[in-house]
Amino acid sequence: MNAYIHIPFCASICHYCDFTSFAGQGPKIPAYVNALCREIERSDLKGPLSTVYFGGGTPSTLSADQLTKILGALQDKTGFGPTIEISLEANPETVDLEKLKGYRKAGVNRVSFGAQAVQKEVLHQLGRGHEWPQVETAFQKAREAGFDNLNLDLMFGLPGQKLEMFEESLERSLALAPEHLSLYALQVEEGTPLAKKVIRGMVVGTEDETADQYELAQKKLGNAGYVQYEVSNFSKPDRECRHNHNIWKGEDYWGFGVSAVGTVSGVRTSHGEDLAEYIRTSGGTLQTEKLEESTKAFENLMLGLRTKEGVLKADVEKYAVLSGARYQGKFDDLLQKGFLQQTRDKYQVTSKGYFVLNGILEALMV
Repeated sequence: MNAYIHIPFCASICHYCDFTSFAGQGPKIPAYVNALCREIERSDLKGPLSTVYFGGGTPSTLSADQLTKILGALQDKTGFGPTIEISLEANPETVDLEKLKGYRKAGVNRVSFGAQAVQKEVLHQLGRGHEWPQVETAFQKAREAGFDNLNLDLMFGLPGQKLEMFEESLERSLALAPEHLSLYALQVEEGTPLAKKVIRGMVVGTEDETADQYELAQKKLGNAGYVQYEVSNFSKPDRECRHNHNIWKGEDYWGFGVSAVGTVSGVRTSHGEDLAEYIRTSGGTLQTEKLEESTKAFENLMLGLRTKEGVLKADVEKYAVLSGARYQGKFDDLLQKGFLQQTRDKYQVTSKGYFVLNGILEALMV
């Protein structure tokens, strides 16, 4: 079993972000932590837990004591497996050595830093609250605090980001020798400040520029000994993010906190986005949905095709029977173009196919 904990607080909201997050609400953090603990205590969570993932928002807005309290509630409720992975997303400007030592003492054993880019002007366009030297400082302080499993998030296809600028971000990141790197193409989400800037004329990376940056990352990270185990994720051997990998494999996970989603035994749960209601009721209005067999079958394929393991041909055929999809001709075309590869019992997306993954998934639509 796995657990996702949503921490929605931020010092400021990045211009591209459409996750549920709140700026200027720091005084509400203690009440939110209490509400989280009560939701965990009264849940039907079963364990022991294999992974816990704190996402956001900015989870590193929490103090070490607050994090310890949440982890204590989880451990009291269900217990932790002997090799549990506890991941925490962090912004570089929000941590120092003492806080990182406190997180490590609380049980966190994996930290993911939102680095995004090296260049000051690019970070400014994104509305980030740090500059690259703060990434390097936070990374080294995390090492000093005892962390030996660190990730850096980078973005590409950004406003004003040329190929050589993205290459610099890759090289400066590799110089820190993280165990893991996550690379995300910029998505311009409707209603965000970035979307409004684009409407007013801001230019983001073209599809060709973004594809060139992605291909460059695949080459450089592969040469540096990183394995691409998922469309956006690269790791040193045996350093995959176990939480995400477990979800991509279809394992059950609980979601706790504002806007958090979970799926357990074929039932999807989702929380509302009202912070005040969540705090007042210790969970807000929890929606539940029993997933149809065809939905579960499609999600199994959608998640599996993201990873290097791919999907069983038998599972593709099962989905086709349940949904009425006619996929074979489309898959044959994708195989011929080199976007898919086929073994005796599996389909796997190729390195160049990852960049057109959405198109591959569309081939499974009825």
